[in-house]
Amino acid sequence: MAANLTTEDLLLKIKELEVENHGLIQKCERFSEELDQYRLLIDSASDLIHSVTPEGAFLYTNQAWRDTLGYTEEDIRQLSLMDIVDNSCKGKCTLIFKDLLKGEKIDRNATTFITKNGDKVIVEGRCSTHFKNGKPLFMTGIFRDTSDLTRSELALLESEKKYKDLFENSSDLIQIVNPNGNFLYVNRAWRETFGYSEEEIPTLSIFDLISTDCQHHCERTFQQVISDPKLHFIDTVFTTKDGRRIIIEGNAICKFEDGKPISTQCIFNDVTEKKKMVEELIKAQKLESLGILAGGIAHDFNNMLTAILGNISLAKMYTNPQDIINEYLEKTEKASIRAQGLTKQLLTFSKGGAPIKTVSTVTELIKDATSFVLRGSKVKCNYLFDKDLWAVEADEGQLSQVSQNLAINASQAMPNGGTITIQGRNKTLALNEHPSLPPGKYIELLFQDNGTGISPEHITKIFDPYFSSKSTGSGLGLAITYSIIKNHDGLITVTSELGQGTVFSILLPATLKQNTNQPQKKEALHKIAAKKILIMDDDKTVREIMEAMLAFIGCSVEQACDGKEAIALYIQAKEEGSPFDLVIMDLTIPGGMGGKEAISTLLALDHTAKAVVSSGYANDPIMANYREYGFCSVLSKPFKIDELNKVIATIVPTTMSINHAP
Repeated sequence: MAANLTTEDLLLKIKELEVENHGLIQKCERFSEELDQYRLLIDSASDLIHSVTPEGAFLYTNQAWRDTLGYTEEDIRQLSLMDIVDNSCKGKCTLIFKDLLKGEKIDRNATTFITKNGDKVIVEGRCSTHFKNGKPLFMTGIFRDTSDLTRSELALLESEKKYKDLFENSSDLIQIVNPNGNFLYVNRAWRETFGYSEEEIPTLSIFDLISTDCQHHCERTFQQVISDPKLHFIDTVFTTKDGRRIIIEGNAICKFEDGKPISTQCIFNDVTEKKKMVEELIKAQKLESLGILAGGIAHDFNNMLTAILGNISLAKMYTNPQDIINEYLEKTEKASIRAQGLTKQLLTFSKGGAPIKTVSTVTELIKDATSFVLRGSKVKCNYLFDKDLWAVEADEGQLSQVSQNLAINASQAMPNGGTITIQGRNKTLALNEHPSLPPGKYIELLFQDNGTGISPEHITKIFDPYFSSKSTGSGLGLAITYSIIKNHDGLITVTSELGQGTVFSILLPATLKQNTNQPQKKEALHKIAAKKILIMDDDKTVREIMEAMLAFIGCSVEQACDGKEAIALYIQAKEEGSPFDLVIMDLTIPGGMGGKEAISTLLALDHTAKAVVSSGYANDPIMANYREYGFCSVLSKPFKIDELNKVIATIVPTTMSINHAP
């Protein structure tokens, strides 16, 4: 066909082809310009963009990709996709790569790339595959560097974990509740204190835990907290899962949004033991105040009893035991001795009083004391004592009084009869096992009855002086018991349930010392002839009866009203060549020199001087440790003539025995 074309036709055809070729060139130029624009746009993007072959070789990376990961174009030609994926992510990325080859799109792929210098870059992005004729041509990935965001999130999570750990490990009781009082969060100390598991917390409300006697007050307080954004002080009582009462103190504050309460945050402390210690301190302060009064009364009363008992015992020396008057004197003496027992009870409260302790095992002592006071009653005792019960250092008279008081108290709680179970066992306290007692060996005494029990409103007051729920009670029995145990460095506590009975628990420090108490033999009255004795006492009546009793047993006597006068008389007698064989000194002289100061001065003048300390404060520490102060013996007021005679006979020689006047 071309052979038939004319020259003109060929020129025209060439012209047409030139025009078409020019159009193609213009289209290619425009396509190249558009391609450059898209390339510039992609290179200007802040996202990391790449494309790879189905085998993972890089076809293209944008500028942000290269800048972020630090690879050059030359480096990229030597790399595959898996070369820049962190080892921790390669397994996941391999699976994703297989899904992409199947045509799936990955909208949110989080992974970690490794930069040229080894740093890790956390990225998140979208991946897809481009196909032609059903075959994958290449894959694209568009990623965003989330390293800073991830670090912030991790820092936030770490901070949250840190504070959660702080709350969880805190010894404070921490709780968060919603406006209805339901628990949103409680820490470990809270759960351990109240005995609930984490699974139980969402089912609980604070009103499930508040003690019944605090419900009204707590409901009112809770409404105040969720109505006012200020910090509120909380003081209430929660009940544990097993029914124990826990006294808590702390602060609560409510979080508000748009003026509405969202949650209440509370930080509490368990102050149960602290409150008990404060109560113990208040009791001790009450007893101390009473002790000042009781000690003064007992001192004066004992002076009067000294005169009464002294005159009675002296009068008996001048009567025939078969005379009717002797019978009346015996009865009067017994009544005076009972009055002496009352002063001993008062002296139990005396400030600074110390029991006169001896090493003893309390088993027989308690049995004797309790069986004596329960004799003839409808109540019996069941004794359960360890055979190897440790010894204690104690005032046996005072411990007998404790046993009798508790036995009487139990008996009164069982008017129709019953059983008192008295147990004695060894107990070793570990460090911090009890807040008010040091660690070590103790004996524990339990007095348990099955009587009427003690009401909750009374149980906190039973050790208070003069408190009694009985119309005939004096209110001193348990207060005296508490004071005696406290003065023995021990502790007495009580638990009770109405209708079930009461248990008194006593802890006393044990000792490894041996029991050296021996029964005392009854001493005969001895004539102490021609012995010169000096009496120092501020009470004239006491001086006169002491002189009469001493004269009866054959002594010559001089009197002094205080230590200053006694020292002067002692010096004068020594200078005159007729020194005193013995000085009997009253310990307490109001407004003057008492026995403690006088014996110190006397021994400085004459180290051979012999002196006996006498006092109506039978529980004074000097009376218990008289030898440490320089005294030879001790004479507690009130006393009878035979007690006076016995003390003197142990210091100065005696002659003939006497019982009555000839």
